[in-house]
Amino acid sequence: MSKRKILACIIAVLLLITSVVMVHGKVGNADTEDLKDYAEKLVSLKNHKNAGILYQKIAVRYSNESDWNNASCYYVLAGDNFVTVKEYELAAATFLKAGNCYHELRDCENASLYYYKGAELYKTNYPEYDSTWIEEKIEQCKERSLISTLLIVGILLATIKFSSKTAFGCAFATLRKREILAVASFYFAVPFTMSILLGEFGGAYEFVNMLMNSWVILGLMHLIIALFLLVLGLYTVKKWVRSKKDITRKTFILMAIPCPVCGATMFIACALLIILGMSSVLVGLLVGGIFFATIIGLTFGIRELKERKNLSPSSLGSVMTFFGLLYFLSLLLIPAYLPVKDMEINIAGVPASDVIAGILFMLVMMAVGFSKQTFDRTTRLHKINTTLFLLKKRKPVPKENKNEKYLKSKNK
Repeated sequence: MSKRKILACIIAVLLLITSVVMVHGKVGNADTEDLKDYAEKLVSLKNHKNAGILYQKIAVRYSNESDWNNASCYYVLAGDNFVTVKEYELAAATFLKAGNCYHELRDCENASLYYYKGAELYKTNYPEYDSTWIEEKIEQCKERSLISTLLIVGILLATIKFSSKTAFGCAFATLRKREILAVASFYFAVPFTMSILLGEFGGAYEFVNMLMNSWVILGLMHLIIALFLLVLGLYTVKKWVRSKKDITRKTFILMAIPCPVCGATMFIACALLIILGMSSVLVGLLVGGIFFATIIGLTFGIRELKERKNLSPSSLGSVMTFFGLLYFLSLLLIPAYLPVKDMEINIAGVPASDVIAGILFMLVMMAVGFSKQTFDRTTRLHKINTTLFLLKKRKPVPKENKNEKYLKSKNK
């Protein structure tokens, strides 16, 4: 069986698993839809207390799936129904849960609204209820909102970094366009399947913790791949230099397949974005789309550069050697930062304005450096152009012929 057929089979299996899981999810959603219909009937019959209880059950289902948007909506519906029948304690509890859902979504404005609404309802039954915790919770929400934004940017940059390895492998190997599209489609299908499975079965926190605790195994696998990259990279260069034999269609596979850390990055990206409140389908499309677009864009861009520079197949060997050394370097550096996850870091005292000021300072310094480099380059080009202009302007000294020299010497 050819490599193309094997890759097509893997993609088909992944899509089949995804479709089965989505069908299973639709069956589960059918039960939720029945509950919604029954709750609406209870509302029409003005049985608001039981309708509120049903809406609360629906909200719990959505919150168990980390679908905070739907969970918050149904907690609000439950609270409104409890308020109608003056069940203020139940209404207060559901409004606070709605505030927690908005807190998970980093929607601090709505979180504050429902926290205060729940606290006021609690005070109708318990006047001594202390609501000072709400301000702390909102400050925490704002800080987490900023950190979540930075985290998402970091995750997306990590996916671009790992997809670039595959792009370099596909660009420097002698592959057809169909084969490049097949590799990019595989990288789209894997994170999409991961996110659908995580969204359906849950347990994102547990899986992320398990991956963080298995760094020794990931490190060993990373070391093995680094060794293979170095050996096969040097072998690719040697084969081309000595016998002009192109073996890039075989050795590129090591660059194309996801390494353990790349797979872990895919999984952590999907898990963290789901934990942050995004739907599993949207996460799959986002992470898979970034891998697909980066691989396609970089591959064809590097391939065009390769054709312009007329690079030989040995370039793939050089790239493989570079990534092998990069993997070795990461194995030396990453363990130094692993103890950080066990440290107790308190970020509550860092205001968002300080973080924004630091980012702005870095951007200004980068702009200054870029401007200086551009100015130096322009100055050098101006000097070169001035020198060339002066050389062209200078009149050339006429050379004397041999006959003229001979006649002059004869006359003397």
